[in-house]
Amino acid sequence: MIAMLTVVTVALQAQPQKLWGETAADSVKCWENLQIAGSYYQSKAYDQAFDAWYQLYSTCPGASKNTYIIAPKIIETRIKAEKDAAKKAELVNLLVEQYDKRLEYFYEEDKEGTILSDKAADYLKYNGDEDIEKAYHLYQKAYEKAGKDMYPNHLNGYFIASVRMFNEKKIEFDELLESYNFISDALDYNIIKYNNEINAAEESMESGECDAKCEKTLERNKRIVDGYDKVQRNIEKMLAPVLSCDKLDLVYTQEKFEANKDNVKWLYVASKMLAKERTDDEGNKTDCTDNPIYFTISEALYNLEPSARAARNLAIIAYKKKDYKTAARYYDEASTHEEDSRVKAEDMLKGAYCYQQMGNLSQAKSYTLQAAKLRKNWGDPYILLASIYGDAAGTCGSNAVEKNAVYWVAIDKLNYAISIDGDVTNRANKLIAAYKKAVPDKSTAFALGYKEGDKVNIGCWINETAVVKFY
Repeated sequence: MIAMLTVVTVALQAQPQKLWGETAADSVKCWENLQIAGSYYQSKAYDQAFDAWYQLYSTCPGASKNTYIIAPKIIETRIKAEKDAAKKAELVNLLVEQYDKRLEYFYEEDKEGTILSDKAADYLKYNGDEDIEKAYHLYQKAYEKAGKDMYPNHLNGYFIASVRMFNEKKIEFDELLESYNFISDALDYNIIKYNNEINAAEESMESGECDAKCEKTLERNKRIVDGYDKVQRNIEKMLAPVLSCDKLDLVYTQEKFEANKDNVKWLYVASKMLAKERTDDEGNKTDCTDNPIYFTISEALYNLEPSARAARNLAIIAYKKKDYKTAARYYDEASTHEEDSRVKAEDMLKGAYCYQQMGNLSQAKSYTLQAAKLRKNWGDPYILLASIYGDAAGTCGSNAVEKNAVYWVAIDKLNYAISIDGDVTNRANKLIAAYKKAVPDKSTAFALGYKEGDKVNIGCWINETAVVKFY
């Protein structure tokens, strides 16, 4: 043991003293504390690790990056256990301070944004009630460094701080919108990135080319997307009371348009905010596109940059005018240019609805199935497909049972929608109740030679098989 310590002492003496303490004794003690703190940390005995960790941090803060990797968990465990308010405040300051120390001694450009985001998150958690302004500015600085690579919890914290700053009248509505757009862009970027990777992996699975590593990555990406999705839903919920159409009408005016009519970024953000959908408790979606300036903004944006967003804006306008032919054309253009597979799926589904309204049910079905393929575990396409089949009742088949067998298929689609997407349950059940009343009645079926459990092949463009069932 003595021989080993001698070797360690010599090795540590060769290191710069500012990293391993001022003396050889400091160096040995730092090495011991690093091992003790690390061992407790690995055993999840975080509170027991604190004393050794603190000695390591105080005496030789530049000795090892592991000092900072294990710091947050160890300090937070001590914070939760501390009853004295003054001591707890000192621990919180220590938690926030150690992030700066890490950057001082172990600066990594690609991790600076994450470290600053963690610092902002911890400051908001422990000091946000007393000093939301500092928390907000810490998030702003973190975003400058991390940008779109911020993690879900960081983006959520940034928006919480922004909303509280607005509610406390420390920032104006325009600045809240600016924060929202930074955060929204980051969410969209990550959701697009990981969803596209998920789609590619799922296609590999369908073709049998996805190995164990591929499957592991697929599950990881699904968890990541779920995290960003949850933050997005949480932000929309927080934003709903603040982002009313009345407030947006005051921000996006003809005067503001005239000052920004050649500014693609301003036009993009304005159209995005006005078109943002809100979902009520019944599942109905509303937006702020009734504002007359929305058409002016959308047309100007499309003329300057005919992007997916610009085409979608014009589709929305045509859709509201019930000009379904024009709307379908712009939704098709939007889906062609859209990078986000989920948004592309929404464009395809809205295009499908337009074709349904025009009576082109076969084209509506085609677009609906494309939307379903682009976005797995989404019930909306199957609800629309069921209603398309409902519209087709009486058009295919040679007798009363065959002509109305589509209702059985429609009910199957609705049940499938519920099985993959619980959010559509209420809407699906309402249609199921209506379609059950429309299926061929038992006496008519028996008269034509059909009994429960028989299969009915539905031809023409529907091309489905229904199973006879009486309710």
